[in-house]
Amino acid sequence: MYETTYLRAASLDEAVGWLREHEEARPLSGGMTLIPTLKQRLAAPSHLVDLTRIDALRGIEVRGGVLRIGALTKHAEVAASTIVRGAIPALAYLAGVIADPQVRNRGTLGGSVANNDPAADYPAAVLGLNAHVLTSSQRRIAADEFSSTRSRPRSARTNSSPRSSSRSRRGRPMRSTGIRRPATRWPAYSSPSTTMRSASR
Repeated sequence: MYETTYLRAASLDEAVGWLREHEEARPLSGGMTLIPTLKQRLAAPSHLVDLTRIDALRGIEVRGGVLRIGALTKHAEVAASTIVRGAIPALAYLAGVIADPQVRNRGTLGGSVANNDPAADYPAAVLGLNAHVLTSSQRRIAADEFSSTRSRPRSARTNSSPRSSSRSRRGRPMRSTGIRRPATRWPAYSSPSTTMRSASR
């Protein structure tokens, strides 16, 4: 692991300010992908901006017929939420079968969506549900647009130096993911990949 500077943000504004100030900085929440990448020296951010104490990025609610989940909400919290189970049971089911208990109790929805690994669960879920991503600058991005702008060929993302690579993958913290409640209710045991496609906008 390369030397880096650790910063713990107390507010969203402070985190965004540090990320803008330090071009090579990376946001850190659950760290499920970032920490192993750092340990293998595949990235070398100048600063790590810890988001975990920013309460504004947490929470689950239904407002105006839209299920809103904060970016720092952990997989286990999504799985256990009665709000998510009542609005979109398949999403709660999906969150409950991600990886293992250690990952579910540390990893966050926002981190998974921002990382945009096509093999991960949440990116497919937000696409299937026609969800929107709300950024720290209040920009509302449709899931298909967010996915297409984040999905670039590996050759376009990777450069010769770790610092160049870390810069190409950096982004602003997400605030939340908004998902319209489905017109129909699905049993919790249904296949997420099937039921999520049925969600109405």
